[in-house]
Amino acid sequence: MSHRPAFPLAPLCLALLFGLPAAAQAASPADLSLTVQDFDLPAAPLARTLDSIARQSGRPIVYSPALTSGLEAPAIRGRMSAEQALREALRGSGLALRVTGDGTLTLEALSGEAMTLGEVHISGTTRESAFGPVDGYVATRSASGSKTDSALIEIPQTINVVTRDQVQAQGAQNIVEAVRYTPGVVASFGDSDSRNDVLQSRGYYLRYNLNGSRLPYGAYSAAMLRIEPYGLERIETIKGPASVLYGQSTPGGLANLVSKQPTFEPLREVQLQTGSNDRAQGGLDLSGPLDEGGTLAYRLTGLIRDTGGDVDYGYDKRTFVAPALTWQPNEDTRLTFLSHYQEDDTLSDYVPLPAGASLHSGPNGRLPRDRYLGEPRFDGYERIQSSLGYLFEHRIDDVWSLRQTLQSNHVEVDTFASPGYLLSADGRQLSRVATHGEGEARSLTVDTTVQADFATGRVGHTVLIGLDYLDLTDAYRFASAPYSTPLDVYAPRYGQAVPTLIPRIDYDQHREQTGLYLQDQIRLERWVLTLGARQDWVSTRTETGLAARTQASQREDKPTGRIGLAYLFDNGLAPYASYSTSFEPLDGTDFSGQPFKPMTGEQYEVGLKYQPPGGESFVTLSAFQLTQENVTTPDPDPSHVGFSVQTGESRVRGLELEAKASLQRRLDLLASYAYMDSEVTRANAAAGGSSLEGNEIPQVPAHQASLWLDYRLDEGPLRGAGAGFGARYMSKVYGDAANTLEMPGRTLFDATLHYDLGQAASELDGAELRLSANNLLDKRYVGFCQNALQCYYG
Repeated sequence: MSHRPAFPLAPLCLALLFGLPAAAQAASPADLSLTVQDFDLPAAPLARTLDSIARQSGRPIVYSPALTSGLEAPAIRGRMSAEQALREALRGSGLALRVTGDGTLTLEALSGEAMTLGEVHISGTTRESAFGPVDGYVATRSASGSKTDSALIEIPQTINVVTRDQVQAQGAQNIVEAVRYTPGVVASFGDSDSRNDVLQSRGYYLRYNLNGSRLPYGAYSAAMLRIEPYGLERIETIKGPASVLYGQSTPGGLANLVSKQPTFEPLREVQLQTGSNDRAQGGLDLSGPLDEGGTLAYRLTGLIRDTGGDVDYGYDKRTFVAPALTWQPNEDTRLTFLSHYQEDDTLSDYVPLPAGASLHSGPNGRLPRDRYLGEPRFDGYERIQSSLGYLFEHRIDDVWSLRQTLQSNHVEVDTFASPGYLLSADGRQLSRVATHGEGEARSLTVDTTVQADFATGRVGHTVLIGLDYLDLTDAYRFASAPYSTPLDVYAPRYGQAVPTLIPRIDYDQHREQTGLYLQDQIRLERWVLTLGARQDWVSTRTETGLAARTQASQREDKPTGRIGLAYLFDNGLAPYASYSTSFEPLDGTDFSGQPFKPMTGEQYEVGLKYQPPGGESFVTLSAFQLTQENVTTPDPDPSHVGFSVQTGESRVRGLELEAKASLQRRLDLLASYAYMDSEVTRANAAAGGSSLEGNEIPQVPAHQASLWLDYRLDEGPLRGAGAGFGARYMSKVYGDAANTLEMPGRTLFDATLHYDLGQAASELDGAELRLSANNLLDKRYVGFCQNALQCYYG
């Protein structure tokens, strides 16, 4: 059998995988049809009844979620075979049961037209789960947008899913690179930062969740976890407000990172990599059962990396390990413990350069991309992070189920840098400041949900009642002092004495949030109505100051909600419309000492999803308007310099298209386009300056487009070989709020070559060679500018 290799996170990768043992011989179809058992199932939505029959009989059932939407099944009681129980369940539904030659149970319309939207196997090990891996590029289910195992086509909001296979094929080395073919998502501070993954979606920052639990994100954004993609099964981006399910969040949405979990089938994977900048990396992924009864399973994922950087003196070192354990005493109960530990040590490629020597060609010309303007012996970035938690699921009966997640995260960051603050008139001498920042953050999240699946007459319901709690502490210390001598940026001489640093910031914050939420996914025939409401209570205590400490406390309670409606056509089309809101508490006060109100956001979205019957493809087309209010802008009173007031508002309107397809298991296709029209719609003028009103939001391109094709040969002398090619376009953007720093548009190309060695020799089955190249033409471009002295090459 063929196996997919580990993520190739470098230009050249050799992955050795050891496959699973052959499956035990299956019972014949005749034997299966004669097996009878007692069924006692109440009237329920048809999908729920099918799931119960499959779990009780151990027979997989293949069907399309669109076929069963809005249909109800009668009570089924008595001693019968799985086929007999299914025919009873399908009575009057307009669906028929077809048994294939190998005994597989398949549902189809009475017209005889099969309606399988990518196969959906109930209680089969190959069934795609919203909480687990995806085979290939095309995901059809997600839990991020509903906290239930839902079909993507039924969720009235855009959700982009990047699978592990896509990350592997495109050679992504971090989360920013993993989502670079996702429409409407851009790196907030450019794409060369090897310290953090900061993203914007539809013009606003994305927050990160790990397995549904929020990761720390402090006021100074210093203490942040950076999740290793080799430990993930999928990356899901919810577009637009998600507060109704997750509490405080930006209007841009959130990215939910789904960890690898233990499997009850043996998994053995070893990965070796080398590549540019003397890259050396090894990965290990092991999983399988721990007992003969099949109730315990483990997973151990690890990675070690040591590589140079794209800039002079740069380096990037990482140690990552993620143990996991699952206990599943029966089909109704599952408890999984997840954890990881990670150490990072890097001198980042993220080097600030003057705009006149990078974005523009000044009198002295542009600086080379590898130029480092800091102090190599002083600068550096170190991070230690860890997480520990569990996922608990229990099905109480055919109606009620319980799920609880708990996660504790901890991160410590120690960073040294030497940025510039003044450039001489001739554009050569850069005055710099030595800085030292220390950040630490801890978070504890607990989320408990009760789910009920039932019907009231012809109307099916999936009701979710949830209570979650967040406890977040964030601390930051910062000190700085100027160097005595400027640095010639065109002929740098390093080794200057580091000045005695003066403390500037001492900040501690503790935030608690409790949220109560209710959601109902209502199905009537082909209509799916999603209703959600939530109430949050947030309290924040902040201490600041150096010699004298000051305290500030804030309390907020805020409702949020979502309403969405979708209609599922027989041909796989699903138009939808939705409205959702968000809120995010703000730290600080105005000049009078009044605490800021939370920033609020709202989104109107209409769209069309398409999941053609019988194929592996998914298309999402959406149009939206996002608005954020209560944005802080400079206080217009000249006597209040340095303070802000809350009169700001911004808006993004746009259109997004994403298409993913796997054609005949030989050609994988990704295509996307995004149009975004951003504007600051209300803002005050800074003291003595001009208003930002009417300006574009930084880092929001008007146009984005991408295309990726990956083709594999399965016959002929080159059987097992394949190649992929991708192109990414982004139009010009502004780096600053004043819209004075314009970064030109760019088109970048990526490519990959891969070869399944098992096709050449059976003894090499499971091994693959892969060569990945990003920015194939080595285009030099500026990815982000913060001000005239801080521009960063991509």
